Amino acid sequence: EYGNGRRVEMVMVQVSALGADIAHGIANLKVVPLQAPAHAPPPSSVRIAVLAAAVNYPDLLMSCGQYQHSPDLPYCPGTEAAGVVMAVGDRTDGFKVGDRVICRDRDGMMRSIVTAPLHSCAHIPSGMSYVKAAGFSVAFETAYHCLVERARLQPEDRVLVNGSTGGVGMAAVQVARAMGCSVVIGTGSGTPKLEAVMAVGATHTVDLNNHQVEQLAGRVKEIAGGVDVVFDPVGGRVLEQSLRACDWGARVAVVGFASGEPSVVRANYALIKGLSVLGCRAGESVRRHPALAAPRRKALWEWARSGRIDPHVSHVLPVEQVAHAFELVLKRQVCGKCVVVFDHHSLPQRDCGVNLINLRPSKM
Repeated sequence: EYGNGRRVEMVMVQVSALGADIAHGIANLKVVPLQAPAHAPPPSSVRIAVLAAAVNYPDLLMSCGQYQHSPDLPYCPGTEAAGVVMAVGDRTDGFKVGDRVICRDRDGMMRSIVTAPLHSCAHIPSGMSYVKAAGFSVAFETAYHCLVERARLQPEDRVLVNGSTGGVGMAAVQVARAMGCSVVIGTGSGTPKLEAVMAVGATHTVDLNNHQVEQLAGRVKEIAGGVDVVFDPVGGRVLEQSLRACDWGARVAVVGFASGEPSVVRANYALIKGLSVLGCRAGESVRRHPALAAPRRKALWEWARSGRIDPHVSHVLPVEQVAHAFELVLKRQVCGKCVVVFDHHSLPQRDCGVNLINLRPSKM
C-alpha cells in the first residue's frame, strides 16, 4: 500500500532481448508485474515508492546494445526517478520514511519500487514537483560537469549549446546563465522548441530547420563573433561547424553523438585555434572521483531552490505507454524531458506540476 492506503499495482519496465537498432529495442519493451520486496532494505539503503521516472537518450541506446554500459538481460531501464521513501535500512542518517527523494543508477529505475544505496539518493529540492525531479539529476549534473568542472566556464565566456532543445541541452543553457554568462546560443530545430529554449535563458538561437548545418559557423560568428565554450551532445557535421565557430583557446565539451553521424575532430582546427577538446562523462567522473558529487549537488540544489534552474518537461505519460515515450524521444518530439509516471491516479496533483488527468502528450 502507498500513501492513501489504497493498494496499487506494482510493475516494472523490462528489456528481455536487445534490438538490432533503437526502433527494434523499443519494440522489445514490456511492462511486467513486480513482486513486493520481502525483506527490509540493507544497511545504508532506502526503499522508494517511485512516482515518476525520466526517459533519457542512453536508455534508447542501451535497448539495442549501443551504449557503453550493457546490463545483463533481462534488465529494467531507467537511470533516474523520483518518489517517496517507504522503508529505511540501518545507518541511513539523513533519510526517513516519507521523504521526497531523487534516486539514480546506471539502469533499473523504471519500476514501482526501487531499493537504492544512500549515495545514489538526494532529497528533492524544495518546491520541485515529482515529475520535474525525475528529470533533474542526470541532465543538470551532466551539464554542470561539462561546463563547470571540465570547461571551467567563466561569466565572460560566450557559449554555444548544441542540441539545446533536448533535456541535457536545456540544462546546459540554464547552467550557463546561472554561471553569469551573457551570451548563450542554443541550436536546434523548430520554432516552438527554440522558443522554449529562449524561455529558459538562451540569449540567441539558431534554427537548423531554417539554416543549413553548413551555415552554422557563419551564423554563430554573426551573433557573437565566435564562442569560447562549445557544449556538444550532437556530433557529426554540427560539431565540425561548431569548431569553425570557435574563437582562440575555446574549450569544446564532447557530450555525445545524438546525430548518429561520425564525429571527427580535425587536428588542424585544434592546433590553429588552440582548442581544448574535452571528453565528458558525468557519471563516470563521480565513480572515479566521489569527492566531485557533493560540491556539484550543492551548487545545483541551491540554484534549483532559488529558481535559477528549473527542469523543462514537455511530455508525461503513464508507464503503460513507455514504448511511446521512448518513440517520442527517438523522433525528437520531446522538448526538454519526457517522463513516465507510476500509478498516476495516486500521484498528488500538488506535487506533480502537470495535469495527470489528461496524459495526452503535447504537440511541441
